[in-house]
Amino acid sequence: MKSHEILSRKKVLEAHAFDVVQVGFRLPDGRERAYDLVDHANAVTLLPVTADGEALLVTQYRIGAEGLMLELPAGVMDPGEQPLESARRELREETGMDSRELVELGGFFMVAGYSNEYMHAYLALDLSEAPLEQDEDEFLELERMPLAELYRRAFAGELTDGKTMVTLMLALPELSRRFPGLEELGRM
Repeated sequence: MKSHEILSRKKVLEAHAFDVVQVGFRLPDGRERAYDLVDHANAVTLLPVTADGEALLVTQYRIGAEGLMLELPAGVMDPGEQPLESARRELREETGMDSRELVELGGFFMVAGYSNEYMHAYLALDLSEAPLEQDEDEFLELERMPLAELYRRAFAGELTDGKTMVTLMLALPELSRRFPGLEELGRM
């Protein structure tokens, strides 16, 4: 099978959080098409968990949802930052906590059909207070929730943030090993 081939790239919009690039593309059958790509910096998301098994989440307004969303802390990587650095910074900015044990869970593309944003996911354990100032346009409410309740809400369809759902699934095997009583979640 012939592969896909990128023929050209042209920036058509430069916005605050992302650019839009028109990508000229050759399909495997030889036809050529132009696709719009949201060119977005990579990002990180974290599942911070306290020693007593509570997850730290944030509620914030999301323009795409036109409302408040309960989600895991996350943010865009600064230029030149490594994912682990970004994870630690975002954790401190959004929750006021730092982690002595950041477990890399993997990563995923947010919406690969039209964006190149890649999200690195971490489990943050052994937390201690270490606040950093939040971004000037962030108005976050911190919420603590027992892990069992968080997973119950996720499996009941009560959470609607994609990065939160994916990260919860990636974290489940590790959490099941570390927190007695959660192993039944892995069998759901």
